[in-house]
Amino acid sequence: MTPDEAALVITSYYFAPAGGEGWGVTHEDFAQAARGRWPNCTTALAEDPSGVGECTEFAMIFEGGAERSGDYSHTGLTLSGYTALDAAEFMSWFVTMLDPDVRVLFNNRESIEDGDYDDHVLPRAMGLRPMAEALATHLAGALLGE
Repeated sequence: MTPDEAALVITSYYFAPAGGEGWGVTHEDFAQAARGRWPNCTTALAEDPSGVGECTEFAMIFEGGAERSGDYSHTGLTLSGYTALDAAEFMSWFVTMLDPDVRVLFNNRESIEDGDYDDHVLPRAMGLRPMAEALATHLAGALLGE
């Protein structure tokens, strides 16, 4: 499978700030900014799936009608049911709220299921295309068993 083919596979992506630090974005600021970016975005404060603290659950419809959802917490972000292209679009928006020094780590469901627990650095400074390529290339490796 090529990265171009992997870019269209729907999966879950996981993001976290390097070093276990927090994002530095409140739940309220995240929810308000998400609704500003995607007017059809719905948000709800809930218990974090890990059982520690709170998370903001969100859902929206991307251009083209794709429904996407996820969970935001101070130390992680899960995007469920995303293609690499959709995840890169979301993350290119999200990183604008972060301090420029925050390194963003990522992984995907298939890689984790294959035992790849290493975090990979998202190339956030270069924009949407490098992010999409990094996410798709990593996913392609997992789907090929590399």
